Amino acid sequence: MKKTWFMIRKLAALLLAACAAFSVLSCGNGAGGNGRTSEPAATPTPEPIIDPGTVELSAATPVKDILEGAGTKVNKRYYRKGYVIAVPLGEHYGFWGLAKQELEYESTGAVNVAAGECVYTTVYFIAGTLGMRHTETAEGAELTLDETLTLKYTVGKASVEVNGEEFPCYPPQKSGANIYIDCVSLAKLLEYESHYDREAGLFLMYPSNIGAVPEEQVALYRDRIKLYRDVVFNTDDVPCDDTGAGLYKPVPYEERQVGIAYTTWFRKSWNWSKDRNWDLPMLGGYYSGDEAIIYQHGVWLAEAGIDFVFVDWSNNVAYDPATMRTQREDFRTIEESTELLFKVWATIPHAPKICIFTGPGHVHQQQDTFANGMMQAKNDQIYNTFIANEEYNKMYYYYEGKPLLMCYGATPSFARKPDEFPDDRFTVRWVTGYVGQQSVLFDKKTLVSSFHWSWEERGAQTFTVKDGRPEAMTVVASWRKQSEPGKSGYIAPGLRDNGSTYKMQWARADLIGPKFVLVVSFNEWTLGEQVSMENAKDNEPSATLGSLYLDILREQIKKFKGKL
Repeated sequence: MKKTWFMIRKLAALLLAACAAFSVLSCGNGAGGNGRTSEPAATPTPEPIIDPGTVELSAATPVKDILEGAGTKVNKRYYRKGYVIAVPLGEHYGFWGLAKQELEYESTGAVNVAAGECVYTTVYFIAGTLGMRHTETAEGAELTLDETLTLKYTVGKASVEVNGEEFPCYPPQKSGANIYIDCVSLAKLLEYESHYDREAGLFLMYPSNIGAVPEEQVALYRDRIKLYRDVVFNTDDVPCDDTGAGLYKPVPYEERQVGIAYTTWFRKSWNWSKDRNWDLPMLGGYYSGDEAIIYQHGVWLAEAGIDFVFVDWSNNVAYDPATMRTQREDFRTIEESTELLFKVWATIPHAPKICIFTGPGHVHQQQDTFANGMMQAKNDQIYNTFIANEEYNKMYYYYEGKPLLMCYGATPSFARKPDEFPDDRFTVRWVTGYVGQQSVLFDKKTLVSSFHWSWEERGAQTFTVKDGRPEAMTVVASWRKQSEPGKSGYIAPGLRDNGSTYKMQWARADLIGPKFVLVVSFNEWTLGEQVSMENAKDNEPSATLGSLYLDILREQIKKFKGKL
């Protein structure tokens, strides 16, 4: 693989794409040739958090009492084994377990703050760590858990309403766009142990029954914070393959979009185990139709800057929900859980839009799904369910003025022309696996694909071109090997390598500058395509890795969109 230093390639791309007929001095002020014309707006300075003095806190623990009284399983999310909330001072994020949680959706300068004997953090952070929904006004904030629990905070008031009953707390404060609340008071409400290491600048709170040793937890989160500084937040340019760079003018930053593959196939009877999955989700094994899981996924993807998801229906083109619903729990789960995405994500600010990644690839390998009407029936179902339905159509993703339909053409692909798919109600894009290993589909000298978007790639990514601009390129955190060492066609695996493979693929995307980056994937989980933890592509937080890859994704999206 040909590699050079990224900055040299950026300069070359700039000269070729923007200044072919002019001198270097006439090139203007674009950054790296990728279309940025100005720096991001400066982060506003928030108001200081003041020392709130001393408040006598109640010994009562209403949150746990309310949850247990309502029959809520307190060992699920709130008090489960191993769940520690870590609040590092001076940082714009914290952790619940190994999951990073932002203090706000967009950067307004919010950081965790010490004030007197207290540590303050944002309502947004607390809602995220506890899995609650929240609303904020200039006067205060509410955090809610379904219809079971409501915490109501008022700025400057030294009490919190828990389901309407008041309990003392250090007064909430407003700073910039955020409402801040005190962690010491919150730990009391939750009946959590707490530990404040001033030297490390770290506040911890956790259930008393998990046996956490504060010194060990401080060391763990010190290491985690260093990992984030060195890997996640370090977005310096890295070496990558520059094939095709400079041939086409990159798409301007403000027009770029990121989509991610999303799976809804985990039925109620799914057997979650390390024999079947490369790791277990950090949220625990789940059912794709669980609205709490769907909501958390939507929040995570919104925070990461994902514009749309493409939901994998590529296996179920032959499934007729009217006649086969009781026969196929797997396909029923895929399709009915997708409807829940539209319903739940409509309630989440900045949630991704949704498009369907349909067949006909898998079934078409056995029968002609166009001739027998299967494909048209599935198109009609998708259109009538999601586009013609006023409840859902605002959440569907549109491209070129029509709903986008991504269509799997098998691997290798049977599609030989872009208009092979006969339904002009949609903007259609064909997808196949490993375009870079299908020689008839791309130009080896430029890595330009004739029209196929790629499900995944091994090594340097191919890309499509539309109207003289790069259109789409796929990015993965790792790839499987092809063949075996010493045999024809062998390609070594691209391992996660602590994010190195991922960041290299993002560097190539940033260099080429396509309209779309397609990330594969969020939550596929199954062994087979993802043969091990180090050779997995998923970005959903896992029990072992935490949210590391979702957080790398978030920072790389910022860079790709020119927001860093």
